[in-house]
Amino acid sequence: MQAERTKSVESRILHYVSIAMVLTGALALCISDSHGRYSRTWIAVNTLIEVAVAFLGTKYFLALKKRGGTESTVNLILLAVMLLSLAWEPVQRICLGTGRPFELILMFAVKNTILVMAAAGCWGKHQRFAAWGSIFLMICAATTFSGPDMIALAGLELVLGFFWLFYSHWNSLRIALLPAVKKQNLGKYLLLSAIAVLLLLIVSFSGENPVVHAFKGIIPSSGGDSRGDLHARDGLGDGELLVAGKYDIRNFAPIENAPFMSSDDPSLYDIMSDTYDEPGEISKNIDRAIGLKLQDQNIEEKELPDAENINRHFSTARDQKPAVEKTSDGISSDALLHVSGRTPLHLRMETYDIFDGVNWFSEPLKTDFKKSITLKDRFEKPWMVVNGKAHTLSQECRNELHVITNNHLKSNQLPAPLHLREIHIDLVDRLDLFGWYQDSIVKLERKELPRLVPMHLISHFPDQKQIKYRDARLAALSHQQKHYIALPEVPLIPKIRGLANQLVADTKNDWDRIKKIEQYHRAHFKHDRSVAYDGKQQLPLDKFLFETKVGPDYLIASSAALMLRSLGYSTRLVSGFYASPADYDLKSDHTPVCADDVHFWVEVKVGPGPGDWCTIEPTAGYSVLGPPLSLYERTVEAILVATYWIGNHFVFCFITLASLIGVCLFRYQIYDCLITGWLRLYRPRDTRRLIFRTLWLLELRIRGQGQKRPLTMSLNQWLRQQSQHLSVNTDCLSELAHYVNWAAFAPSSADQIQSPGREQISDCCYQIINEARWVKRTP
Repeated sequence: MQAERTKSVESRILHYVSIAMVLTGALALCISDSHGRYSRTWIAVNTLIEVAVAFLGTKYFLALKKRGGTESTVNLILLAVMLLSLAWEPVQRICLGTGRPFELILMFAVKNTILVMAAAGCWGKHQRFAAWGSIFLMICAATTFSGPDMIALAGLELVLGFFWLFYSHWNSLRIALLPAVKKQNLGKYLLLSAIAVLLLLIVSFSGENPVVHAFKGIIPSSGGDSRGDLHARDGLGDGELLVAGKYDIRNFAPIENAPFMSSDDPSLYDIMSDTYDEPGEISKNIDRAIGLKLQDQNIEEKELPDAENINRHFSTARDQKPAVEKTSDGISSDALLHVSGRTPLHLRMETYDIFDGVNWFSEPLKTDFKKSITLKDRFEKPWMVVNGKAHTLSQECRNELHVITNNHLKSNQLPAPLHLREIHIDLVDRLDLFGWYQDSIVKLERKELPRLVPMHLISHFPDQKQIKYRDARLAALSHQQKHYIALPEVPLIPKIRGLANQLVADTKNDWDRIKKIEQYHRAHFKHDRSVAYDGKQQLPLDKFLFETKVGPDYLIASSAALMLRSLGYSTRLVSGFYASPADYDLKSDHTPVCADDVHFWVEVKVGPGPGDWCTIEPTAGYSVLGPPLSLYERTVEAILVATYWIGNHFVFCFITLASLIGVCLFRYQIYDCLITGWLRLYRPRDTRRLIFRTLWLLELRIRGQGQKRPLTMSLNQWLRQQSQHLSVNTDCLSELAHYVNWAAFAPSSADQIQSPGREQISDCCYQIINEARWVKRTP
């Protein structure tokens, strides 16, 4: 009894050590996944949940083993945990809008499975799998993240791992060779583990690079050559879209953690080489740059092809060009920008406030403008806050991220949405690199924006439905804002005012009046970039508005702006770029913005605050991005889309539904036909297997009639009870019951049946297979 108690305590120690190993590996994986994305509070809460699951699971599996549970039950639980972990990802992406790349989906599914294995460590096999699986988790976490936390956790994992190995090994030897030993000294195992860890650390840190990126080339969206992924952890593209550069800063892919430095063109991260090679020349083409830390300068540069085009997409509005085979010389792109994030997106470059009848004048930056830019840390990354005070339109809006990458845009103005809040450029933590081009447009204090460097923008996108009950004309009462309602003294203005009043004569609500002007232009004016008016005989806007009604977007926007001003609403004309959803490239998960995407639109002031502006899109074919849909709105939209699709494919859906109903109603008959045909074509060679399959088919046929064998009734009794409803000889059923008992309980030596006995069993089984059908008999 004492020996059994000692063995139980020792196995309990190994069990808890294996749980500690798995929890350490799980924490390391959580830290590597959450770096720069989640706070330490989130990591702590997640770890506490995993600890609670581990120990509650341990309690459950210990009780299960005491009740006589088997490992087959544990295997089913492990399979369910793995499948549920994989099934959670689409639910998370659809309902929560978050997700992980493919490799992390697999890793977290493995982590959850190993955690349950550790809880089931009272069975030795699962304990060993959990111990080795924890080391696998630690290796995967260490290959994707390097930091003091990871080093500490790796050391703890090694200590626990060596302790588990030494203790389990010497414990097995003690049981076999030293039965008289009554007490174990745990200190010596800890000492041996610490010595082993010290030796391993000495060997590990003797190399130059302790972190290896192991997933490159094999996992989609992590440097592989497959499709792109919205939730990729690194880079803006995938596969051949991620390439390094050596001689030209423009040749590297737009990845945030690879600012290649050896380039003659100005880079945001340029430094001078101090190697002992040929004497270099200082380039005359220089610009303001960020100094890199020493560890950031040791970036491996490889001779790889350039890739300006991260998505190889051409708009249908352009002329068709002959396909050119891709070579190692690189892939060219005519895109000015690349946008990652939800579209459609209006990217503002300049605003105009004064109109003289022909020309719009750019809105000047006031000399007393005092809007400050501040620096804050978000997940240990520098973010520039350009609009710290939330405007009244975005009080209930959530932060939304877009990533803009400059490719060929020669400007220092930052293309950004209207309600821009924060900016992040990797390693840029200097406020003097940012300034104001206009009172709502940020610029970089450089000659132009850095090429192929991702610029992360956090913005708000208000819901226009909430503007309906605002008094937009209050925004025009301030003396400082009168230039937003100024109208030129030309004969055209009375005609515009008369038309505007006519359009909104029966509308009192301000927002409804604004939307009526917008809808009028979208419905009655055709957008054509090729049309131009020289203005020699009459004003271009006059001829466009009252005669041709065909023209470019700047005339449509100008007409809408003047109509709104004539009604007393503060407006301004805005020029910039339009990222269209039609140009979205699925493979790279980006939207290219080309020179053809230059666009003009209108902004109207709907509140007294300086940031209470709202985008109005009077040009047909363009739309305004609103806030992300709620779960309810997405559900309704999905139902409407499904209903529309079903209506367009009614015959197919009707046939499919009828087939599914038929299969459900006659499932037992279908099973019967399939299994009977299978047994007739492929006769089992093993006699026991033939007996069990015959019984399985017979039970299936009876269950199809709603008759299920009770657990408390023996097979002989049940077959006698059902014999009156089966179209087969009663003696044959009695023989089957006898054969089933033999197959279930006879020793394996009884398989050597004489030929007549085997043939008799086969004849009985196939008689039941071919003839035993349920027949409803009246008493």
